[in-house]
Amino acid sequence: METTPNALLGAMPRQRRLRREWHFPSLDIDSREISAEAARLRHCDHLRREPRVALQSDGKPFYRIQCADCGQKLSHSLPHSSVPNRERCPQWNEELYQRRLREGVDAYGQCREAAIARRKAEWRAVYRRYLASADWQSVRQRVLKRAGGICEGCLEAPAREVHHKTYAHVGDELLFELVAICRPCHERLHPSATNGYPELLERHLEKVHVHGG
Repeated sequence: METTPNALLGAMPRQRRLRREWHFPSLDIDSREISAEAARLRHCDHLRREPRVALQSDGKPFYRIQCADCGQKLSHSLPHSSVPNRERCPQWNEELYQRRLREGVDAYGQCREAAIARRKAEWRAVYRRYLASADWQSVRQRVLKRAGGICEGCLEAPAREVHHKTYAHVGDELLFELVAICRPCHERLHPSATNGYPELLERHLEKVHVHGG
């Protein structure tokens, strides 16, 4: 029996439909970015800067520039010859310096939390655009069609929604990572979080972390 070209084409596996590449923000944040932001916020622009004397563990004096207003250290140890009137040099204010260090730790913590919140917001923004896209609608329809329009949770109610079992490949899901489902079953799987996003999605975003920090 002669095989026609059309029959041969029909027997060939279909190529996967091309989809837009969805680039979701990384869940990793470089701690150096946060340190740089905290340093910018804590930059000392006070004018009262002066050499101050402190004692080494062996009792010998050494000199550094310190801000008289905030206590920030503004230099490494200075050559004695570069410090005028050393005998009248004020004492290093260790209490003010330690307070400045504590403020730095607090500033880093605030910048860290802000960076994590921004990254989560960026991720959710891309996710919203994805759910409104033709790509997601195509995937959604294929999952509903595979289930015959019946909820894969109860096998009774009509399936109206598609549930992510994981967000590991969001934007390029494997279809077995998605299930057709009705609203009551969907609510049982992951009740909506207080911000309106599924609890499972919010748990996925808890993986956002600061790398090296």
